[in-house]
Amino acid sequence: MIKENDLQKLKDMKEEITTNYRPTAGNRFGEYAFSGDLENSGQKKAPQKNTDGLRYPSIDDLLEVVDSKYKLAYLAAKRAKIIKKDDYSSVDNRCVKPVGKALEEILAEKVTAKF
Repeated sequence: MIKENDLQKLKDMKEEITTNYRPTAGNRFGEYAFSGDLENSGQKKAPQKNTDGLRYPSIDDLLEVVDSKYKLAYLAAKRAKIIKKDDYSSVDNRCVKPVGKALEEILAEKVTAKF
């Protein structure tokens, strides 16, 4: 049996969900998407747009910093795992994904490793 105060909490949660979501057409994840109320509440600033696609950061530029493709892959993977866990990057990123952020940090020489 549901208690009266629990029932009221459920009703409040339902109202909150309906006010924070708006219907969208063609959304492959369901019938609803976040509304503007939630978009403005975050403290993160929008990342810069990466218009270069897979060409940024350039492998040639990265290999000037790290002397081997294998070391570069190892560094990027380790740093990307940390970025994903902590949700923090030490440079102003243009990339959105953790591996891209890690490569940007390597290019800025914020990440070093001793092999």
